[in-house]
Amino acid sequence: MEVRKTRTSFSSLENALRLLQLFSMDETELSITDISERLNISKSAAHRLLQTLKSEGFVKKDAKTNLYSLGASLLAMRKIIHSRFPICQIALPFLQELVSLSGESAHIATLHGADVIYLHKVECDHPIRLLSYVGKKNPAFCTSTGQAILAYQPRETIDRIIARGLPAFTPRTITSPSTLLEKLAQVKQQGYAISREELHEGVTSISAPIPHRNGEVRYSVSIAGPIQRINDRSIPHLVQLVMQTAHAISAKL
Repeated sequence: MEVRKTRTSFSSLENALRLLQLFSMDETELSITDISERLNISKSAAHRLLQTLKSEGFVKKDAKTNLYSLGASLLAMRKIIHSRFPICQIALPFLQELVSLSGESAHIATLHGADVIYLHKVECDHPIRLLSYVGKKNPAFCTSTGQAILAYQPRETIDRIIARGLPAFTPRTITSPSTLLEKLAQVKQQGYAISREELHEGVTSISAPIPHRNGEVRYSVSIAGPIQRINDRSIPHLVQLVMQTAHAISAKL
């Protein structure tokens, strides 16, 4: 009986976390029907989860539309992320300078399983709809932020990610394990990664690793923008800016 309760508790926690991850910049509001269908749970179970999250301020309900959106408690999580990762405070002035010089939005990211999580972001004056925000997860294998970190990880870490599959998000996504390994070797050799429409069509990103004193790479810094702005003519200059920023942050760690 006790084991059954424990399993139920974990299941509820997992569903609550999965529920929060359903919200995105494209879908800021969801109905109970949407949530129950996507989590593959009953509407009554979805309602119970939402009531619990609502009581703790993690979601809120619009009284007119009956739609749910993320609540104020998650805004506080941003402060927790920043306090948990001192690199956010260290990197801020360098990110601001990078945005000023490049004209593109800049990020700090770290590896989490097969994904990268964005720990900090500074927007440019003309941002694009990237679906990137603090706490957002994206696949590591097809993002420059992930590739810049993966290139310095042990082979077994890379193999585990490959074993989970390399799904295509665009026609330019790398889906071949051998091609990915070749690119990561190139990234490590040159010290930066470029992702051209591998995750989002029309978007190019440039990233560089931020090594610690012992050479370990846990974080990367990146810029991302439309292919009209980040193109063959501008990339060499932007690569230098991103690498300079990574070196400057690394020196402060």
